[in-house]
Amino acid sequence: MLKTANRHAAASGLPALIPEPVSAVCGDGCFTLSAATVVAAGDGARPTAEQLAELLRPATGCPLPIAASASPGQPQIALALDSTAAGLGPEGYRLEVTPKRVALAAPTPAGLFYGVQTLRQLLPPDVFAAHRVEPAAWRIPCVAITDYPRFAWRGLMLDTGHDFQHLPFILRFIDLMALHKFNTLHWHITDLGTFPLEINGYPRLQDPATLGTRTRGEPPRGVKPGRYTQDEAREVVRYAAARHITVVPEIDMPGHSTPALIAYPQFDCPVPHKTWDFEHWEYCVGNEATYGFLEDVLSQAANLFPSRFIHIGGDECPKDHWRKCPLCQAKMKAENLRDEDELQSYFVRRIERFLNARGRRLIGWDEILEGGIAPNAAVMAWRADKHAATLAAAAGHDVVVALTSHLYFDYPETTTPLDKVYSLEPVPEDLPREHARHILGAQAQMWTDNHPTEKEIERLVYPRACAVSEVVWSPAAARDWPGFTWRLDVHRQRLAALGIVVEPVAGSAPAPAAT
Repeated sequence: MLKTANRHAAASGLPALIPEPVSAVCGDGCFTLSAATVVAAGDGARPTAEQLAELLRPATGCPLPIAASASPGQPQIALALDSTAAGLGPEGYRLEVTPKRVALAAPTPAGLFYGVQTLRQLLPPDVFAAHRVEPAAWRIPCVAITDYPRFAWRGLMLDTGHDFQHLPFILRFIDLMALHKFNTLHWHITDLGTFPLEINGYPRLQDPATLGTRTRGEPPRGVKPGRYTQDEAREVVRYAAARHITVVPEIDMPGHSTPALIAYPQFDCPVPHKTWDFEHWEYCVGNEATYGFLEDVLSQAANLFPSRFIHIGGDECPKDHWRKCPLCQAKMKAENLRDEDELQSYFVRRIERFLNARGRRLIGWDEILEGGIAPNAAVMAWRADKHAATLAAAAGHDVVVALTSHLYFDYPETTTPLDKVYSLEPVPEDLPREHARHILGAQAQMWTDNHPTEKEIERLVYPRACAVSEVVWSPAAARDWPGFTWRLDVHRQRLAALGIVVEPVAGSAPAPAAT
């Protein structure tokens, strides 16, 4: 394993990579990127080669022409799809740097792309600048790296349902994810604040008058009005896919649905409401018209987002109106349901059948376990005290770990410090080993109910997302807090070049000067 745990490691020239690779062996010397360097792209590797060249040209000024092969003796960065590297898994890669050649091989384009992210980090941090930089030389240390991820789901969640986020910021968020080898953007599209996604046939969903409020007794405040056209949603999907990131959309139901119910009150329970109590509005699941509306919404979402999973929320549904609603009570009687928890389970199962018939899988927050979980559903476990990850995985359901205790980045660093995030182990200690395969991975959540600015979002997410990237990518046995803090001290120089200021970690060894 690559180890960078102390000052000796820093002095030895080991690369400061985040996330830490499975194996890295340093050699002697370095490869120097120059105007003479060519990017050689084998069959199927040209798109990734073009991405690499586009990423390196602004800061280096090197033309980096792309060719099928390089002339003998010409300095080159060679990218190749190699079926013999299948043992690395679908996202692994091998990277070898010698004084005359950089060779990157992977069994898939995704693996090549992740190798490119490692190669970028081997260069001086200024290579991440968007403008021409004049260092002494663009040197890449000689090293042989073998690498592949620990988990298949490596995610971040961005919330646009409490507060609208502009499209360029979402694309930048994706670029930063790609650098850290995340592969899943959980797009929390709708919530109490807004329903910003264009749904054909329901224009009032994006009316500013439907903006909700999270604060009891206060008028709506701070929620930015905005909408995403379906073409803009497709742009996000395309942009992410080019960086091997899957966009998993979340359309909240049956709770967290206030804006939709203000826009279309016919899908609400016909009972008196406390107008200020926006958190306690939920879809009327006893009304057949509600299912028609939600199936329209989910059908259009499925056409926009080709992800295997569609997230339906399912959390924090108070069920207060259901207890008083004649339609919901009649549905419970007709379906022989004992209580409102079973009514929610009925709703989730029905939505799951709809999604399964369209080749999709349902995923929801861990409240979908209550009242009986839908048979094929996956669970996003956020409540540590409920042991949801263990319960769901032991019952044969796939799980994504998203614990509020470690992975809610709207909480300040004082509440969820970096070392706590880094200490997370996604596989629960009490989960029998034979069920560990159901832990798909983990993701961090960036909620926006406090209406942070774009810069504030980035300061909250980084560097804690760097810790998450290592938790979900690197081998568990390689986890090393002192080594991580040393590597992060180098990595924050890269983030600074990208416009993100990260303070040094207290007590970390100083990073060597960039060369």
